[in-house]
Amino acid sequence: MAVDLTRLSEKGQVVIPNELRKSLGLKEGTRFLVMGMDDLIILRRIELSKERMRLKRMLGASREKAQKVGFSGKEIDKLIHSIRKVTE
Repeated sequence: MAVDLTRLSEKGQVVIPNELRKSLGLKEGTRFLVMGMDDLIILRRIELSKERMRLKRMLGASREKAQKVGFSGKEIDKLIHSIRKVTE
């Protein structure tokens, strides 16, 4: 496993060091799912064809959990829409 240091730019960008990009075969335009919890950030490379269905299932499960804690369908849709705007 390769390990290196990087930093967050003023624009919120993080550079993946060259050695890691090479060892993982990452190319410009590679898409990632970004997950964060406490002080941990995980980038997972996604291939839209396979991962799209997986993300759809995750979205369905998240929607169910949100409804169980009191979010309305409209509130959930609004949150999803706002997140999509940020990631596009």
